[in-house]
Amino acid sequence: MHHHKIARKFPMPGSIAPTLICAFLVTTGLTSTTAFAQVETADDSYAQLQEIVVTAQRRSERLQDIPVAVSAFNAEALQASGVANLADLSHVAPSLQVSSTAGVYLPFLRGVGNNNGSLGNESSVATYIDDVYYTRLATAYLELGSIDRVEVLNGPQGTLFGRNSSGGAIQMFSKDPGRDAEVNATIGYANFDKISGQFYASTPLTDTLAWNITVAGSDQRDGWGKSLTTGEDANLGWFVTLRSKLVWEPTDRTGIKLVGFYAKSRSDIGSVQDFYEGTFGLNVVEGTVLTSLKNDKETFYDTRLDHRPDSSEEGYGGSLRIDQDVGFADIVSISAFRKSDGVYRTDLDYSGQPFYSADLGDQDDQITQEFQVKSKGDSKINWILGAYYLHWKAGYNPAVGYGDLFNLFVAPGAQLNFFSRQIVNSYSGFVQVTAPLGERTNLTVGGRYTHDRISGYGEQNYVIPGVGEVSAAAPGVPNPFSDKTKTNAFTYRVALDHRFTDDVMAYASVSRGFKAGAYNTLPLQTEAADPEKVQAYEIGLKTELLDRRIRLNGAAFWSDITSPQVLTTINTGTVSAVSLTNAEKARIRGAEASIEAIVSKGLTLRGAATYLDAEYTRFTNTPIFSGGLTPGSIITGPVLGDGSGNRMANVPEWRFDLGANYAVTTDIGEWVGDVSMSYTGSYPWTADNNLAAKSVTLVNASLTFTPTSLDWLTVSLWGKNLGNERYYLIGQESAGPAGTGGYPAAPAAPRTYGGSLSVKF
Repeated sequence: MHHHKIARKFPMPGSIAPTLICAFLVTTGLTSTTAFAQVETADDSYAQLQEIVVTAQRRSERLQDIPVAVSAFNAEALQASGVANLADLSHVAPSLQVSSTAGVYLPFLRGVGNNNGSLGNESSVATYIDDVYYTRLATAYLELGSIDRVEVLNGPQGTLFGRNSSGGAIQMFSKDPGRDAEVNATIGYANFDKISGQFYASTPLTDTLAWNITVAGSDQRDGWGKSLTTGEDANLGWFVTLRSKLVWEPTDRTGIKLVGFYAKSRSDIGSVQDFYEGTFGLNVVEGTVLTSLKNDKETFYDTRLDHRPDSSEEGYGGSLRIDQDVGFADIVSISAFRKSDGVYRTDLDYSGQPFYSADLGDQDDQITQEFQVKSKGDSKINWILGAYYLHWKAGYNPAVGYGDLFNLFVAPGAQLNFFSRQIVNSYSGFVQVTAPLGERTNLTVGGRYTHDRISGYGEQNYVIPGVGEVSAAAPGVPNPFSDKTKTNAFTYRVALDHRFTDDVMAYASVSRGFKAGAYNTLPLQTEAADPEKVQAYEIGLKTELLDRRIRLNGAAFWSDITSPQVLTTINTGTVSAVSLTNAEKARIRGAEASIEAIVSKGLTLRGAATYLDAEYTRFTNTPIFSGGLTPGSIITGPVLGDGSGNRMANVPEWRFDLGANYAVTTDIGEWVGDVSMSYTGSYPWTADNNLAAKSVTLVNASLTFTPTSLDWLTVSLWGKNLGNERYYLIGQESAGPAGTGGYPAAPAAPRTYGGSLSVKF
């Protein structure tokens, strides 16, 4: 079987209860564990790279044995590199690019993804936590303090990870309870008055039952900037998460894992709050064009807003995984649910006046069920078949627009209420078989059939004092609006791998990925965007050299995309509609390579590079905006024009990552130092290529010390973005009502640094 075994006859130390209580009382806030060098040592003079085991094919296998491009990281490597959340993961996985807006992460893999953060749109990169697919990547769920390991699967994963994995898949796994009682806790402090920490406890309850719990959180109490209008802090926030597991093995053939989780957050980090540096917008009160305050280095993180925008989210859920050995095969059932509610509060005129604001109340609920039947681990032919079901309901209930805009153009005291609801029922079946063709060659063939039923409902009304509700729909649009769509899709993967030696393997693959269509829920008043389909071709090489002291992997790939989904915004009256539209075709060709090497005792070097040539080969209905980039001009649009040949949005041509990890043991204790550098080249934020992100180089570093006399204690110092680079998490373009709008943007973090104390028993 392939679930984690719990050893029989767990020890039951009598001190576990008071230890848990004392440790919990000591830790008030809550981060990651100690970083260690990523090597295995047989003695002081010999070291090998750590063997990496992944579940990229839904079973435990060596990374170097599978014909899939995967980047894998354990908790120690993530902490040492300064990775605290999904956005930071792009610092160490060069094929991954992550934007953030409205309280959600927006990942791109090998250039495939989109920047639409509104409800109803799923990511092109399917993301799983403890085997459960997350339809919406809310930031609170994706803080990585409690994550044990992460796998990033590059390229379409349309067979075994079928839900919307046209770009790839990300798997995150939290720690399972083990055979021994364990308690560890960390408390940290950083600049901007940020406290953080984590508490983890695990204990056997009987000889077949074990339990753990992780509580993590942070609170940044000073902002990176301030509102120049109100004096309030800007760019700050907090989160808290709780995750618990109960693992039961009543027999050698049965394993049951029950997981529960809770998350809550509130933050304006990632919320667009001012215009992009060097662009121009209209002051809606005085009616004059103003140069953006972002031209001044000292106000890069400041805003001009009359109230703080932020995203607050609260959610909970659980999953039940059952593994059963039936002799000829293993059967797996994974059942899960999640419920989330939140409010995204935003100032849409980006000025110091209460002209146009909105509070977007969201509801986001999902149920999933997956069954797998797979061959035994020692089977000559590896096979897996299964079925998957998703029920997802998401929408705004309600979204409320208010401010002087409605007082002036609708009626005094008027506000806009709109409701939207999208319901998805998705059914799929899948199979994959890997069979040997001789002693050193394997053929993998897999396929998946998906049937989606999606319905949408939208209603939008002005609420006018003394009058009541009046339709706010655009002329010719039914109010309420309802629609249904069905999609059938066949996706597949065919791969051939050959092992030239025990340490050198090459592979070639052809695969097809699929991302379902989706309604624009902000507001919902049009038919759904068409599905996105990716046809990908890849060749790769995996090697381990010099007795596993060097690991060198690489791949070259070509992806043809049909109906790529693209973000735009359209102004209709007093509503700025976030819209997901389709280009006709796009093409991405590129290559990636990574190396990890032990160059001397205790010293490990790593590096990675990705090259992407990505363009819309046919996009005759490109939303094109104009103005706002020169003094005296105001953004207008969009008008539809031919953007064929434009570079794809959010896709840098080059990405580089370099790093070094050095571990040394002295008489007084163990020291581990880590330094990493990542370079991201310039790329356009938008399909019309009007707005471009500049190239940026980030440097992170960390140092930990574990004293010999107090081996249960670790002291850590760390720094991120040590060069204090000013860059953005996201850039957008929007021509809002009554001349508002522009190129709103959200800044990424400046230089941050801090320290932590960790204890482990």
